[in-house]
Amino acid sequence: MKSIFYVVLLFLATAFHGLADEVFKWSFEKEGNKLKASVQIPPHHYLYSDQTIIIVNSGEVKLKPQVTPDSIKYDDEFSGETMIFSSGKAEWVFSIAELNPPYQIKLEYAGCRATTEEHVGICFMPQEKAYIFDGESARLIVAETNDVAATPLLEMLKGFNVQNSASGYLGVSDFMKFLNSEDQDFFDGKSMLAIIILIILGGLGLNLTPCILPMIPINLAIIGADTGNRRQGMFRGLFYGIGIALAYGALGLLSVLAGARFGTLNSNPWFNFAVGVVFVLLALAMFEVIHIDFSRFSTKVSTDKMKVGSFLLPLFMGAVAALLAGACVAPVVIAVLLLSVNLYAAGNWGGLLLPFLLGAGMALPWPFAGAGLAILPKPGQWMVRVKQFFGVLILGAGLWFGWQGWSLLPLESSGSSNSTEETVKLEKALLESKRIGKPVLIDFWATWCKNCLAMERVVFADSQVKDELSRYIVVKFQAEDLRDPQTKQILDYFEAGGLPHLVILKP
Repeated sequence: MKSIFYVVLLFLATAFHGLADEVFKWSFEKEGNKLKASVQIPPHHYLYSDQTIIIVNSGEVKLKPQVTPDSIKYDDEFSGETMIFSSGKAEWVFSIAELNPPYQIKLEYAGCRATTEEHVGICFMPQEKAYIFDGESARLIVAETNDVAATPLLEMLKGFNVQNSASGYLGVSDFMKFLNSEDQDFFDGKSMLAIIILIILGGLGLNLTPCILPMIPINLAIIGADTGNRRQGMFRGLFYGIGIALAYGALGLLSVLAGARFGTLNSNPWFNFAVGVVFVLLALAMFEVIHIDFSRFSTKVSTDKMKVGSFLLPLFMGAVAALLAGACVAPVVIAVLLLSVNLYAAGNWGGLLLPFLLGAGMALPWPFAGAGLAILPKPGQWMVRVKQFFGVLILGAGLWFGWQGWSLLPLESSGSSNSTEETVKLEKALLESKRIGKPVLIDFWATWCKNCLAMERVVFADSQVKDELSRYIVVKFQAEDLRDPQTKQILDYFEAGGLPHLVILKP
């Protein structure tokens, strides 16, 4: 009988899940150097004292209540003897001396309604809520779901004008132009032939981004390993380039047609783990611990015994290289995507080919690199040592991607509130901007974004840049997980094509 009672109780708790929010009314107020959080508990209702937790943060400072309400012993009809906050007003007082708003308030509470002549007793589902309190009013932080409603931050942003924005790596000179709101349009006023040439050259330059440049020795090892002649080396490089062009073009196509953001894949821990495993297997092949041979699955394509299978590995690794390059968003990439979107929207389907043209530019040097490797001296003991050296490099890359995947896992130690903390930081900067009239510079970045780290190391460390940034309130918004609903909503608001993404706001 008792078990049936608890089943019914669980059903009722589920049915009345939303009522706890309506029954227990919370309010917040600031009096001098004190912040008061209070809840109004209706007659015949109560909150469990051990399940009522209030946490107040100001920036990274976590506050403890100086005053807490008194709890009483109660013979609960549901759980036996326990401690509760009974009907009436329960108040917690925090000292906020020398701490500026906004304050982040997190609530956890669970309560019940006692059985009376009019009503059956019921326990409500435990609640978890978070508020932003600016000293005058409190705003509920919307729960992170796949269908995120408009957040208070977006309402605040409507009070600011976007003075300038840019995605991708900017050198010191380009960054200074960006701060001075100079036009960064690559293709404005240029003919289609000039645009095509610029896109191909821009794709060629992508090989020098921090995502691909360290991979060049590994790429050469994949193309040049066991190359028999110049023709075979050129074909390996060609297939490697085809893999790059197809995969990078597909990334661009997804961005144009589906609104996918460059770098989303690179922020996925399992993608990094998969790349790490591939690289470890390649390293083992370089050490001749295992043998990777696709040729037995293919047919001959010419009389000199070249087989399709011998080119599958370069084709696959070219695609991997293009996916890794997605984490390094250059300004030319954003410009190409915007041009592609505009042409497609105007009914010109040829615009969808522009991302593939960018990938073709990126692929351009690799057939020549493959042919060049073929003219090296004949294989011998020196080639064994070279392969072992490349094996060490590839193994190191595999371990690095494994570590990167591990760091991106949503571990409990990192918590799930990172996007909330970043949002609070941005809200605080916006309030400060309104107060003193300074513009805000937002730098959206992530640890997996190599261009972001390169800008932090080179550009933001430049003395000239530091002097110029003194005119701004600078916010480093860590957009680690691009799939996070809160992060995605903010990036969508600013139409960010990838990271790094820079925005200047004026109040």
